[in-house]
Amino acid sequence: MSNDKSYLLTPHDVANLHPPGSATTTQPAHSTTRTVDYRADIDGLRAIAVLLVLVFHGGLTLFPSGFIGVDIFFVISGYLTSSIILRSMEKGTFTFSGFYTRRIWRLQPAVLALLVVTLALAALLYLPGDFVDFLKSEKYTSLLLSNQYFGKATGGYATADAATLLLMHTWSLAIEWQWYIVLPLGLWLLNRSLSKRQLGYACVLLTVLSIGAALYISKAFHGQGYYFFTARIFELMIGSCVAVLGNGRKQPGKVMASAIALVSLLVIVLTALQVIAVASYPDHHALLVCLATAALLFVGPSSITSRLLSSRPVVLIGLISYSLYLWHWPIIATVNYLGLEKTPTVIASYFALTFVLATLSYLLVEKPLRHSRLSFTKTLVLMMVVPAIGLSVLHAAGKKADGWPARFDYGTNSVLTRLEAAEVPHREKCLEGASDGSDERCLLGDVQSATKALLIGDSFSNQEWGFIDTLAKDANISVMAQAYSACLTLPGVYLYDWYKFKELYITCHAASADYYQLIKQNRYKYVMIGQIWENYVNTDRVVTALADERTEALSNQRLKAALLEGLRVIREAGAIPVIVKANMLMPAGVNNCVYRNIKLRGMFGAEAEGAHCDRQAWNGVEDPRLTELFKAAQQAYPELIIIDPKDAQCRDGACLMAIDGVPVYRDIGHITDYASYWFGQQYLQHKGNPFLQPAR
Repeated sequence: MSNDKSYLLTPHDVANLHPPGSATTTQPAHSTTRTVDYRADIDGLRAIAVLLVLVFHGGLTLFPSGFIGVDIFFVISGYLTSSIILRSMEKGTFTFSGFYTRRIWRLQPAVLALLVVTLALAALLYLPGDFVDFLKSEKYTSLLLSNQYFGKATGGYATADAATLLLMHTWSLAIEWQWYIVLPLGLWLLNRSLSKRQLGYACVLLTVLSIGAALYISKAFHGQGYYFFTARIFELMIGSCVAVLGNGRKQPGKVMASAIALVSLLVIVLTALQVIAVASYPDHHALLVCLATAALLFVGPSSITSRLLSSRPVVLIGLISYSLYLWHWPIIATVNYLGLEKTPTVIASYFALTFVLATLSYLLVEKPLRHSRLSFTKTLVLMMVVPAIGLSVLHAAGKKADGWPARFDYGTNSVLTRLEAAEVPHREKCLEGASDGSDERCLLGDVQSATKALLIGDSFSNQEWGFIDTLAKDANISVMAQAYSACLTLPGVYLYDWYKFKELYITCHAASADYYQLIKQNRYKYVMIGQIWENYVNTDRVVTALADERTEALSNQRLKAALLEGLRVIREAGAIPVIVKANMLMPAGVNNCVYRNIKLRGMFGAEAEGAHCDRQAWNGVEDPRLTELFKAAQQAYPELIIIDPKDAQCRDGACLMAIDGVPVYRDIGHITDYASYWFGQQYLQHKGNPFLQPAR
């Protein structure tokens, strides 16, 4: 996050810091009037904020909600930028070009250094698809829109899919820049048309409205509001209100100031110690943290806590807090990407390297360049326009070149080549796509055959594309594949609060209804239902209406009834029902093990390690609830065909995690197209084709 120290009216450097216990502004000791002069306690507050973030991202449990450090930064930023703009307007020296020139030179040099270093790191380690995604994140970071990008590209903040994104933390910088676009014009217009008192009223009103908007967004956009500017603007507005309402007013007495500051600091610490649900953040916890931070800013340097916050070691951390924030995350994201265990040694190295890089960034980049005297036009072109164009072009080139797989030339390029060659480019188009069977790209098997079949299910049916394609071609069957993510495609039921949905999974229910209409209207010979069945017997979320009581036992009863109903519809339509089970659920960390050899090109013993990742022990025991479910279905419909891909993946007490070095899994649990086709061939060899076997 930004450090506005250089932007104050009386900038100080480390050598000029007042010793603990002395006045922390340049005003005379007897003065009690507010100023925007340098306050060491604000740097101390920054230190607390960045340490909370570092501890949280380091995976330590000391502060489970250390992400609140970002909220502290936002309030400080709102306070300082508003104070500086208001003071400049009072003196008649404010210009928009001057404001933006100073902001750009304060923030962008370190960001550009970050973009260059992470580009080199990603080029070295990141697999082609991941590298293209990284280049896209660089483009949006340079366009000051990374919060919007990561809001769409991830399942939410602090989720598994965000843990390896090198620039994920720049979402907050994007929000700051969006704030800088809004703030100066807003203050300029309000300051011209309102009195000082009216400006204070307007600030409070706008802040209250923005708080209401944030609380609404946190509920309405479950899991995504974390990144929204509209959900964060209240934090910056609270800081602005401190600047507006405190401008020219006397500070509270020392006793009162100390009491307020101690309570505020306690609120921040206690909030960080709680386990807060990130999916619904920012919520009332964020509001508490922001108000506590505002109180610390309001009471000024006269409180007892100011001495602690103004101590030299704490202030030194605050001075480099912006660089600490910028450089800490790429380190931990790399650790996550390589699947390294966060041992005490790794965590200690993370902290040490973060402080080393931050210090170098502060001394070699931030400090020397913050006072550049280039004009606004030259600054804008050099620091913003050129990088944005360059990174946009680089992303386009990387996408066209499929991430330059030739970068991995340590005998592993053939693995990536085989993976890429097996990919079905249009497979994902049949996931959450047209649900009426009209998309010919969703046909597989012998597409010209008069024998028709339908494959429906969740994304784990979609992953079986190669497996079913192989069996269908061998049996001369044309299969239409239709699927919807995280969706139990059975008639008459809903999923409650599944994945990131807040109430009933309406779109899943609607897609399922469409599928069963297809079944009734078409003369399919086979209808296949493929699901990650394990997920649906281990939940209380299968319901028939919103008001249904939710227990796991009731959920399983509804699941059984829905499956039998679905099989009934299939049989009455004249089709033979088929249940496709799931592959072995991906063990935690297995892809880190399998892919590490590729990422590191066999260095540091990764090749030898990778040989031990190819197989995972398996006892062959199925969840009893699944066994009971499938048994009931088989008894009700003896003609039912049950296909288990594990029969191809798992033998002799172990399941394959890699096939001749090629990974079986492609993401958080789905299998690769390479593995899907390979398992289809293995199934034919060892089990025969279930579609060609005699009817039961």
